[in-house]
Amino acid sequence: MQRRIFINPIARGTLFIALLLGILSGVTYAALQGQSKFTGSTIQTATANLVVSRDGTTFSNTQSGLAFMNVIPGGTLSPSPGYPVYLKNAGGTPLSIKLGVSSTPTNPDGVDLAKVSVVLTSTASGQAQTFSLQSLIDSNATGGAIVSILPVLFQQQVHPFTLQVSMTTDAFSGPAASIGAIDFTVTGNAVN
Repeated sequence: MQRRIFINPIARGTLFIALLLGILSGVTYAALQGQSKFTGSTIQTATANLVVSRDGTTFSNTQSGLAFMNVIPGGTLSPSPGYPVYLKNAGGTPLSIKLGVSSTPTNPDGVDLAKVSVVLTSTASGQAQTFSLQSLIDSNATGGAIVSILPVLFQQQVHPFTLQVSMTTDAFSGPAASIGAIDFTVTGNAVN
């Protein structure tokens, strides 16, 4: 006749849990460890610093506005040859450039701003890019419209442009019109 060993159910449960914990954690306790650390570490970004100039020598974050006078609807770009504008990357990372208008221009004569063109020309390459004034206003919410004629402005690089405007013959009706309080904003975004 076989003899059965009776183990109290509470003791059996306790033994099972103890064995399970021993198996699961036994490997961790058996391993030898050594630990080292780097203390006081910091993470700092590169600096994006785009500055502008009208003369190519005096750069700052803000320059005085431009007065586009005697624009003839349907006529040539004004002024001719164009206002000189210089961009300089004074930061530590390459930048992609965007152009926008950060203000809501005054428009007492109801000019259709989608029919007013802003032309940015690279004097280094001769390439020009045309934006409607309305698109520059609309795109400012996302940092502006991409300036594709200058894919990257590298650190300490200065790039010369001219800025001109024109408007179509049907941009407004009346003897004359003006648009004021236009804040052109140039934004530099870090690129890899």
